[in-house]
Amino acid sequence: MPSRALLAVAFNAPSSSSWNDYDLHRQSSISKAIVSAQQWDVLDFEDIEKDLAQQLTDDDVYATLTCINARDVLKRLKLCGCTNIKGIGLNPLRGSTVLVEQIDISLVGRYDNPYPAPESKISEEAVAPHTC
Repeated sequence: MPSRALLAVAFNAPSSSSWNDYDLHRQSSISKAIVSAQQWDVLDFEDIEKDLAQQLTDDDVYATLTCINARDVLKRLKLCGCTNIKGIGLNPLRGSTVLVEQIDISLVGRYDNPYPAPESKISEEAVAPHTC
C-alpha cells in the first residue's frame, strides 16, 4: 500500500528540500515499524486518491522508493495517474535485480476515462540518461 510508504516517508522528512542525500539507515523507529509491517514486492499508486496521485512529485517517489528499499525488494511498480512525475524519482531503482515484472507509468488508471488524456511529463533523459 503506497499510503503506508508515504506515511513512513512523512516521519523521515529531511530538513532540506531534496531526498538525494536520504540515508535509509537513519529511519525513525516509527518509519521502520511502518515499513517492516508490509511486504514491498508491489507498489501500486493507483490505490491512493486520484488527486493525491496527480500531485506527487519525483521527490515524493524518490523518497518512497528509498524508504522501502525498493532497489532490493520491489518487483512491480505502478505509477498509474501520477501525471506530475518526470522520471528522476525512479533513480533508487537503478541497478535493481528484482524489478523484473512491471513498471507501469500509465497516465490514467485502469477504470478511468482516458479522454481527455493528461499530458505526460516523463522525460526519457531522466529515466534513461545517455552515457558517453
